[in-house]
Amino acid sequence: MRTKQTQSLFFLAQCLRSVVGMGLTLVLCVHFGVNAQSTITVQSPAPVVSAPGLTQAQVKTQYENCPSGHYTGPRPGKARYTKDPWLWVVTPEFARKFCMPPEFVSSELQGAEAIAYKMVQNQDEEVCGWGDNPDVCRRASEHRFEIYYKNRTIPKERDVPYFHAARTPSTKLLASSDAQWQFKMKSLKKKPRIGALGVFESQQFGLQSVKDGKIAWPLGTLAQEVYYEEVFEGIDYLAVEGASGFSRLEGWRKSGAKQMVITVRNPAAKDERRRSWEMPLSEFPLVIAIPPRLSERLIQNDQAKGLDLQGLAREALKRP
Repeated sequence: MRTKQTQSLFFLAQCLRSVVGMGLTLVLCVHFGVNAQSTITVQSPAPVVSAPGLTQAQVKTQYENCPSGHYTGPRPGKARYTKDPWLWVVTPEFARKFCMPPEFVSSELQGAEAIAYKMVQNQDEEVCGWGDNPDVCRRASEHRFEIYYKNRTIPKERDVPYFHAARTPSTKLLASSDAQWQFKMKSLKKKPRIGALGVFESQQFGLQSVKDGKIAWPLGTLAQEVYYEEVFEGIDYLAVEGASGFSRLEGWRKSGAKQMVITVRNPAAKDERRRSWEMPLSEFPLVIAIPPRLSERLIQNDQAKGLDLQGLAREALKRP
């Protein structure tokens, strides 16, 4: 004779078989001391036919057999992967080193080995009160470029192996007095924060729109966020970010300049203070040519998610 516990387990097993079977009946099971059941007949969905998955051995053979490592994002037949929010453009050589998907490869990328791009939103600070309307708030959205390039291709201002922009989110709510600011400056001179000292000159990187081989419209300075020397053998890593909103500027639209480059100044030439658009591209120590696929995405993101001053003004005028 079955005990009450045995009857419950037997009934649960019957329910599970009904749920996972291929029949048309879905059984909803509820147990209240004594078993009870309700039966609902539903139309069975069409069976889903999925592409056959690869075994782990096949994954290693097909996607993980490159000399420097392998890309962990989604690949056909691969069940376990890392979601990838970036748009990648890479050279054929970089793709061979890291088993990158062929659709990432670009023969038009010059001056770098790879670029990973996406738009990021500031999660640490939201500013309100635009147009003196306390209900109008905005988080800054910026274009982020993570650049992989051959070791020491970009000239440094300080010869240090790493840099990471300071992240102290709650201090954004504590504005410093003049006395406190002076204390900070003196403290930095006595005890320099090596990892927080910029490796590159503050105005060294710029995002530019180019037309007919010349800078037609500057899109702004790119601020250095993270730098690591030789993040991989022979390859340095640099993450920079630039402000959004250029696609809504009348000057940029009239210029018709859709091609984009990242220009790199020489930090040693501090007496050279000409604006970037006054310099021919040939005078920059390095120009990183951005392939059209990346430029197109950048423009799309800027129009969809970038800074919209006119939109903020309209919101500010909508007072309760």
